Amino acid sequence: MLKLNSLQRTNKNKVSKRIGRGTGSGSGKTSGRGHKGQKARSGASIRPGFEGGQMPIQQRLPKFGFTSRQKPYSTHIKLRDIEKLADDHITLEVLKKNKIISNKIKKVKIINGGELTKTVKIEGLSVSKSVEELINKLGGEIISG
Repeated sequence: MLKLNSLQRTNKNKVSKRIGRGTGSGSGKTSGRGHKGQKARSGASIRPGFEGGQMPIQQRLPKFGFTSRQKPYSTHIKLRDIEKLADDHITLEVLKKNKIISNKIKKVKIINGGELTKTVKIEGLSVSKSVEELINKLGGEIISG
């Protein structure tokens, strides 16, 4: 029995529509471009969002949000990252060498997260109050750079 879903297409390549070949073709005269206007002209292209000289919607709506220009160059690390290090003298270079931070980072803040059991000396990095208290309690030292 012949069913619609079992029909095979006989011609594999679809013949393209011939535009501008007389009224009998169905796409003659204006060639499917309507009458006059910017889009009817040859070589016409209108950029996305253009509204014919009217202020476009993307410019009419208010801007929102904020992107910090410092963000790519500053980060924070947790105490558990410092615990893993073999060094007890922590600097920016030590963190970069051990691949805890990327090379483009210029400012680091150490925040509380995890346990710290060893005495460390931190130089040139900022620390949170809780971390500062913990390091001082363990006999460590914080040198601001």
